[in-house]
Amino acid sequence: MASSDQHRKRMKALVAFTASSFDTEFPSPFGSAIYDERSGVLVAQAYDTVMQTCDPTNHAEINAIRDAARELQRLSLRGCTLYSTCEPCPMCISACVWAEIDTVVFGASTLEDANLYWPQASDLPPQELVAHMLLEPKCRLIPHVGRSLCQNLFTRCDEVRKERGLQLPPHRDGLRPRG
Repeated sequence: MASSDQHRKRMKALVAFTASSFDTEFPSPFGSAIYDERSGVLVAQAYDTVMQTCDPTNHAEINAIRDAARELQRLSLRGCTLYSTCEPCPMCISACVWAEIDTVVFGASTLEDANLYWPQASDLPPQELVAHMLLEPKCRLIPHVGRSLCQNLFTRCDEVRKERGLQLPPHRDGLRPRG
Protein backbone atom coordinates (compact mmCIF):
# COMPACT_ATOMS: atom_id res chain seq x y z
CA MET A 1 0.00 0.00 0.00
CA ALA A 2 1.20 3.51 -0.84
CA SER A 3 2.45 5.82 1.91
CA SER A 4 0.97 9.25 2.71
CA ASP A 5 3.91 10.82 0.90
CA GLN A 6 3.26 8.69 -2.20
CA HIS A 7 -0.41 9.67 -2.11
CA ARG A 8 0.57 13.35 -2.07
CA LYS A 9 3.06 12.91 -4.93
CA ARG A 10 0.56 10.99 -7.04
CA MET A 11 -2.16 13.57 -6.39
CA LYS A 12 0.20 16.38 -7.35
CA ALA A 13 0.99 14.56 -10.62
CA LEU A 14 -2.74 14.03 -11.23
CA VAL A 15 -3.46 17.73 -10.66
CA ALA A 16 -0.80 18.63 -13.26
CA PHE A 17 -2.26 16.13 -15.73
CA THR A 18 -5.81 17.39 -15.14
CA ALA A 19 -4.72 21.01 -15.59
CA SER A 20 -3.54 20.05 -19.08
CA SER A 21 -7.23 19.81 -20.00
CA PHE A 22 -7.36 23.61 -19.66
CA ASP A 23 -5.45 23.79 -22.95
CA THR A 24 -8.15 21.79 -24.73
CA GLU A 25 -11.53 22.78 -26.09
CA PHE A 26 -13.17 21.14 -23.07
CA PRO A 27 -11.42 22.19 -19.83
CA SER A 28 -12.26 20.11 -16.77
CA PRO A 29 -11.12 20.14 -13.13
CA PHE A 30 -12.08 16.46 -12.74
CA GLY A 31 -9.19 14.03 -13.17
CA SER A 32 -8.51 10.47 -12.10
CA ALA A 33 -5.55 8.08 -12.09
CA ILE A 34 -5.19 4.40 -11.23
CA TYR A 35 -2.01 2.83 -9.88
CA ASP A 36 -1.21 -0.86 -9.53
CA GLU A 37 0.02 -1.09 -5.93
CA ARG A 38 1.97 -4.29 -6.51
CA SER A 39 4.27 -2.60 -9.03
CA GLY A 40 3.63 1.06 -8.16
CA VAL A 41 3.01 1.72 -11.87
CA LEU A 42 0.51 4.24 -13.21
CA VAL A 43 -1.96 2.12 -15.18
CA ALA A 44 -4.36 4.80 -16.44
CA GLN A 45 -5.23 8.45 -16.09
CA ALA A 46 -8.07 10.42 -17.58
CA TYR A 47 -10.10 13.51 -17.15
CA ASP A 48 -13.79 14.14 -17.43
CA THR A 49 -15.04 14.03 -21.04
CA VAL A 50 -18.74 14.61 -20.33
CA MET A 51 -18.96 17.82 -22.36
CA GLN A 52 -16.67 16.61 -25.13
CA THR A 53 -18.65 13.40 -25.76
CA CYS A 54 -22.06 14.64 -24.63
CA ASP A 55 -22.22 11.60 -22.35
CA PRO A 56 -23.15 12.16 -18.69
CA THR A 57 -21.37 8.94 -17.64
CA ASN A 58 -17.91 9.96 -18.91
CA HIS A 59 -16.64 11.12 -15.54
CA ALA A 60 -12.88 11.01 -14.97
CA GLU A 61 -13.11 8.00 -12.64
CA ILE A 62 -15.23 6.02 -15.11
CA ASN A 63 -12.83 6.84 -17.97
CA ALA A 64 -9.82 5.79 -15.85
CA ILE A 65 -11.51 2.53 -14.75
CA ARG A 66 -12.36 1.68 -18.36
CA ASP A 67 -8.79 2.40 -19.48
CA ALA A 68 -7.23 0.46 -16.57
CA ALA A 69 -9.43 -2.61 -17.10
CA ARG A 70 -8.49 -2.63 -20.81
CA GLU A 71 -4.79 -2.09 -20.03
CA LEU A 72 -4.69 -4.85 -17.40
CA GLN A 73 -7.08 -7.09 -19.36
CA ARG A 74 -9.17 -7.89 -16.30
CA LEU A 75 -12.49 -6.79 -14.79
CA SER A 76 -11.25 -6.75 -11.21
CA LEU A 77 -8.92 -3.92 -10.28
CA ARG A 78 -8.02 -5.45 -6.92
CA GLY A 79 -4.59 -4.30 -5.89
CA CYS A 80 -5.20 -0.88 -7.42
CA THR A 81 -5.65 2.58 -5.97
CA LEU A 82 -7.79 5.19 -7.71
CA TYR A 83 -6.95 8.88 -7.27
CA SER A 84 -9.49 11.57 -8.02
CA THR A 85 -9.20 15.34 -7.89
CA CYS A 86 -12.69 15.35 -6.35
CA GLU A 87 -14.71 13.14 -4.06
CA PRO A 88 -16.38 10.56 -6.31
CA CYS A 89 -20.08 10.91 -7.06
CA PRO A 90 -22.43 7.96 -6.39
CA MET A 91 -22.01 6.64 -9.95
CA CYS A 92 -18.22 6.73 -9.74
CA ILE A 93 -17.89 5.20 -6.28
CA SER A 94 -20.31 2.47 -7.39
CA ALA A 95 -18.03 1.79 -10.36
CA CYS A 96 -15.09 1.57 -7.93
CA VAL A 97 -17.04 -0.98 -5.89
CA TRP A 98 -17.91 -3.03 -8.99
CA ALA A 99 -14.29 -2.85 -10.20
CA GLU A 100 -13.13 -3.99 -6.73
CA ILE A 101 -10.69 -1.11 -6.35
CA ASP A 102 -8.89 -1.38 -3.01
CA THR A 103 -8.44 2.29 -2.18
CA VAL A 104 -9.88 5.60 -3.39
CA VAL A 105 -7.88 8.75 -2.62
CA PHE A 106 -9.53 12.10 -3.36
CA GLY A 107 -8.68 15.76 -3.04
CA ALA A 108 -11.57 18.22 -3.17
CA SER A 109 -14.90 17.78 -1.44
CA THR A 110 -17.93 17.42 -3.71
CA LEU A 111 -20.35 19.64 -1.83
CA GLU A 112 -17.90 22.04 -0.17
CA ASP A 113 -15.60 22.61 -3.16
CA ALA A 114 -16.82 21.30 -6.53
CA ASN A 115 -20.43 22.32 -6.03
CA LEU A 116 -19.40 25.98 -6.12
CA TYR A 117 -18.25 25.63 -9.73
CA TRP A 118 -20.03 22.56 -11.10
CA PRO A 119 -23.35 22.02 -9.30
CA GLN A 120 -23.84 18.45 -8.18
CA ALA A 121 -26.87 16.25 -8.77
CA SER A 122 -26.59 14.26 -5.52
CA ASP A 123 -25.48 14.68 -1.94
CA LEU A 124 -24.93 10.96 -1.25
CA PRO A 125 -21.39 10.59 0.15
CA PRO A 126 -19.15 7.73 -1.01
CA GLN A 127 -18.84 6.45 2.58
CA GLU A 128 -22.52 5.43 2.50
CA LEU A 129 -22.15 3.37 -0.67
CA VAL A 130 -18.93 1.75 0.54
CA ALA A 131 -20.65 0.83 3.83
CA HIS A 132 -23.10 -1.27 1.79
CA MET A 133 -20.42 -3.26 -0.05
CA LEU A 134 -20.95 -7.00 0.15
CA LEU A 135 -17.36 -7.81 -0.83
CA GLU A 136 -14.53 -7.83 1.67
CA PRO A 137 -12.30 -6.04 2.15
CA LYS A 138 -14.35 -2.93 1.59
CA CYS A 139 -12.94 -0.12 -0.52
CA ARG A 140 -10.84 2.18 1.66
CA LEU A 141 -11.45 5.94 1.30
CA ILE A 142 -8.73 8.52 1.94
CA PRO A 143 -10.16 12.05 1.75
CA HIS A 144 -8.66 15.47 1.14
CA VAL A 145 -5.18 14.53 -0.07
CA GLY A 146 -3.83 17.63 -1.81
CA ARG A 147 -7.16 19.33 -1.26
CA SER A 148 -5.89 22.88 -1.77
CA LEU A 149 -4.26 21.89 -5.09
CA CYS A 150 -7.54 20.33 -6.19
CA GLN A 151 -9.60 23.31 -5.02
CA ASN A 152 -7.31 25.49 -7.12
CA LEU A 153 -8.13 23.35 -10.17
CA PHE A 154 -11.80 24.30 -9.81
CA THR A 155 -11.00 27.99 -9.44
CA ARG A 156 -8.65 27.97 -12.44
CA CYS A 157 -11.05 25.96 -14.60
CA ASP A 158 -13.85 28.40 -13.80
CA GLU A 159 -11.57 31.28 -14.83
CA VAL A 160 -10.66 29.52 -18.10
CA ARG A 161 -14.32 28.85 -18.88
CA LYS A 162 -15.21 32.51 -18.22
CA GLU A 163 -12.28 33.80 -20.32
CA ARG A 164 -13.41 31.64 -23.25
CA GLY A 165 -17.11 32.33 -22.77
CA LEU A 166 -17.85 28.65 -22.12
CA GLN A 167 -21.10 27.94 -20.29
CA LEU A 168 -22.20 25.16 -18.02
CA PRO A 169 -25.05 23.12 -19.47
CA PRO A 170 -28.32 24.97 -18.72
CA HIS A 171 -29.56 22.22 -16.38
CA ARG A 172 -26.38 22.60 -14.27
CA ASP A 173 -26.31 26.39 -14.23
CA GLY A 174 -29.75 26.37 -12.59
CA LEU A 175 -28.37 24.22 -9.76
CA ARG A 176 -25.69 26.73 -8.73
CA PRO A 177 -25.81 27.47 -5.01
CA ARG A 178 -27.45 30.80 -4.26
CA GLY A 179 -25.91 33.38 -2.01
